[in-house]
Amino acid sequence: MVEEQLREHGRPGSVALLQRLAQAWAESDWDTLVRYPDWCECLRTEAERADFERLLNSRHPAMADGIERHHADQAVFVAVGALHLPGEQGLLALMRAKGFVLTRVF
Repeated sequence: MVEEQLREHGRPGSVALLQRLAQAWAESDWDTLVRYPDWCECLRTEAERADFERLLNSRHPAMADGIERHHADQAVFVAVGALHLPGEQGLLALMRAKGFVLTRVF
């Protein structure tokens, strides 16, 4: 999977994709971030979709549990990649489901 990701970054258009993602983050363009699966051209095959699921959604419950556990003892600052945030299975939804009140600051 790592080798495939590295090959992807060497293909034409990969720089433009990363620039669009970074620009969406920098401009607080939530709609573009949410629609990443629609425009990334990175979920064309079953294997790509499985990798995306494994890298993001499947890890979110454990990440949310870890945030909650650390927050129980102290205030915490959490930094994650932009693609971990949106969606019904994203960290924002999971943290809200745990009762956290989230404030957008970007």
